Amino acid sequence: MEDPEQLLADILDWAKTDDRIVAVVQTGSRARRDGRVDAYSDLDIELIGPGWRELAADREWSDRFGTELVSVSTDPEPEPEDDDWASRLVVYAGGRKVDFTLAGPERLSRLAEGLDDLYQRGYVVHLDKAGVTAGLAAPTGAAPVPARPTREEFDEALDEFWFEATQIPVYLARGDLWVVKFRDNTMKEFLLRMLQWYAATGPSGPPDVWHIGHHMDEWLPTELYDRVRASFGHFDAADSLRALRVTTALFRDVSAEVAARCGFPPRADLPDKVAAHIDALARSLP
Repeated sequence: MEDPEQLLADILDWAKTDDRIVAVVQTGSRARRDGRVDAYSDLDIELIGPGWRELAADREWSDRFGTELVSVSTDPEPEPEDDDWASRLVVYAGGRKVDFTLAGPERLSRLAEGLDDLYQRGYVVHLDKAGVTAGLAAPTGAAPVPARPTREEFDEALDEFWFEATQIPVYLARGDLWVVKFRDNTMKEFLLRMLQWYAATGPSGPPDVWHIGHHMDEWLPTELYDRVRASFGHFDAADSLRALRVTTALFRDVSAEVAARCGFPPRADLPDKVAAHIDALARSLP
């Protein structure tokens, strides 16, 4: 993989002479300095300046740092706020990924009023030609506190999860395994949400749950993490049915605990009714 220090040096050498850029700020694991950097860690670089829209439209500047293997870009919003700035995510030929955020100086003006979760975890100013970072507070390194669910959010997660659970045995009976996996992926999204709420409402205080399940083995109890591992099935009907039952049992138990901790009325009949539906259709499987 590309040398991350050399990549950063090349980016800074270019940014120093490009008038479209007034500041370069690094975030992510290499800025947090929390010991999570490994041989595969990417670079998260924010290019701040009045020419950020021109940079977003220019498809050539990112290949000056190495041969691109593949890249994806997001177009800027007409009036960007918070995380709506343009981005370019580049994987270079050696496999190193660089996530570029392209933003105007007003991004830093807003952050001067209060750091967001990303900057609060840690940031490094590598270049500032115009003093636009002067108003930023020092990062605390603190992780964001995961929010407890509202009753509406909790009920939505229940309804969506159990709805999908009713459909998987239908597609198993039809032998339509791709759709089975597609719907299982949706269920896993709501399972993750419920697991995050479980962690956020725990008696020992909310841990850092990161995002999209990162470091799950650190913030979930071992017993629950082992059940998560067992909830993924092979691309066949028998193991998909087994995984469905593991997934629904896990969601049932975790959601019941979250409801109790949050003082939400239990809906204990719903898992039982869906389980009966699954069992009835499972009897028709070959």
